[in-house]
This record gives sequence, structure tokens and C-alpha cells, in this order.
Amino acid sequence: MLQISRREEIGAFILAVLLTLGLLFKYVILPRPAPEIIIESIEEKSVAENEVMAEIVVHVSGAVRRPGVYALKEGARVVDAVEAAGGVTPEGNVDALNLAERLYDGRKVTVPYISPQGETSQSTDGRVNINESSSAELEKLPGIGPAKAAAIVSYREANGHFRSIDDLVAVSGIGSKTVEALRDYITLY
Repeated sequence: MLQISRREEIGAFILAVLLTLGLLFKYVILPRPAPEIIIESIEEKSVAENEVMAEIVVHVSGAVRRPGVYALKEGARVVDAVEAAGGVTPEGNVDALNLAERLYDGRKVTVPYISPQGETSQSTDGRVNINESSSAELEKLPGIGPAKAAAIVSYREANGHFRSIDDLVAVSGIGSKTVEALRDYITLY
């Protein structure tokens, strides 16, 4: 059996009284603050609703049933853009796209056609798409060797697609002179 000394009984009693007084003080004696009333104007409310309903506009082209410009919800992915354009045609190479990639406003999504050579990252005018090309395809560009091609792919994987050709200067080993020399040979779409 547990034996408690007289001193321990007094200590437990004092603790119980202090706890009771603390709870009484907190919940009964102290006044409760009035709930904060927030008055929101109609304009502020509509702005907040518009922020929730933000849209982006993307251009879908290539091997899709209905190429065109589509408004999608912010945070949409490439698969959403392709579906908005009616899906991929039988001649389209959907495997050349990253369907899970997030879209941004003003982006152009081109679904490439299946070609006999298997090359899908060149645009219709022969330029190389720096946002989709593999290292081997980038090495075909003048002044781009294996190291620079790998750096472009690594940068793209870490930071997302290039939004401007001038963004290439952020890649290690590529300066503004190289970008100017490549300008006629590359594209973003």
C-alpha cells in the first residue's frame, strides 16, 4: 500500500487549490476579448474570388484534334492543355511530352508528330527546341558539346522550362555570345 506523508498531503492540497484558482481566474474572472469583426467590402471580396479563380492562357498546337488558345486554371498541367485541345491525334507522339509538367501563362505546348527518324524535338522550321531536346540533340547545335548540352538539360530539370532564349545565359558555361550564335538555331516551342 502507498503511504503518503503529511507533508506530501499538504503539498498536493496546495497544488490542487492553485490549479483550481488558476482555472477560475482564467475562465471566470478575466474578461474574454470580443470576437474580431471583419468588414469586407464587395470589391475586396470580388478581388479575393478572382485570385482563387486565376487563369492562365496557353497555346496548344501540333498533333491535337483542336489546336488553339485555351484558358485553364492556374496550376494546370500539360495533360490538361492536351485534353482541352481534344486530345492527341493518332499521328501524335504524346510520349515526347511531360504530361505532368505544370503550365504557366503564355506557354505554348506543341504535341510533336511521330516521324520515321524518331526525332520529335525539332520544330517544323528545323530549329531545336531547348525546352524538350535531349543532350544528344542539343550537341548538334554549333558550339554545344557534351558538357554544355548536359548543363542545359540539368538547368532545365532543376529550374523548369526556359521562358526566353536569353535565359540560356543562366546555364553554366554559356555566355551572351553563345546565346547570340545559337539564336537562329533554337526555339522554345
